[in-house]
Amino acid sequence: MYSDLLKDIPKEKYDIIVSNPPYIKREIIKTLNKEVQKEPIIALDGGWDGLDFYRKIIHQADEFLKYGGYLCLEIGYDQKEDVIDIIEHEQKYVDTYCKKDLYDNDRVIATKIM
Repeated sequence: MYSDLLKDIPKEKYDIIVSNPPYIKREIIKTLNKEVQKEPIIALDGGWDGLDFYRKIIHQADEFLKYGGYLCLEIGYDQKEDVIDIIEHEQKYVDTYCKKDLYDNDRVIATKIM
């Protein structure tokens, strides 16, 4: 199922939510490779700090996750600590960890709803 964040998701409980939200800092977009800049701005712009969508998804996901369900988020290579801070601030997730990509960059954060 596809949705604009969690807006169009039926109010059911799911085992997992996976998201690759826009996470590029607004001021960085103009410095990206020209091919990347051809992408729709809505697919790139994560707000002034690149974290706008993480705040929304992390805050709302508990309404849609079964107890023990997972929230998995793709992140920018330098966003691990910031996204984990947002998760910890919500105080409703446990067992948070980060997985690296094939180039050894932090790439996915997974966390479990309590």
